[in-house]
Amino acid sequence: MVYPPIQTILLADDNPDDCELIKEAWEEFPVGDRLRLVNNGTELWNYLCRQGPFSSSESSPRPSVILLDLNMPQMTGTEVLTEIKQDSGLACIPIVVLTTSKAPIDIVQTAGLGVNGYMQKPNTYAGYLQIFSNLRDHWGEILDRPLSGGGAEWSGNFAWC
Repeated sequence: MVYPPIQTILLADDNPDDCELIKEAWEEFPVGDRLRLVNNGTELWNYLCRQGPFSSSESSPRPSVILLDLNMPQMTGTEVLTEIKQDSGLACIPIVVLTTSKAPIDIVQTAGLGVNGYMQKPNTYAGYLQIFSNLRDHWGEILDRPLSGGGAEWSGNFAWC
């Protein structure tokens, strides 16, 4: 099977230290054409729906994959994940949870919502380089096997909200 290339990775994370480490790792090991950052679930939803400061396709290219923190202000990762998976135009975007939580309830709940992967945040720059390496090396598996149902198949044609 031919998979679409990774073009835009969208990171939803409210921790500035983690975001800085990810940006630095991206500069050394870019996995796609561009990395975009949002600071909470509300910004993520606005980005996906092209609302407010994300109204143009240049400021908000459709993500190839979303790296999603669960513990964010305003709208949590689980809340925005639920909204994404209920929207037929967005449900097929692969989502990998990238969070500090190892709680079994978080893993089971997000798997039930159809995430494609679940990773605990590393504490080091090298750990983020490894995440990007894994993402690149296992892209086909990420698309093929969501952890549980809920996601639509990739069709190559994406609709916006």
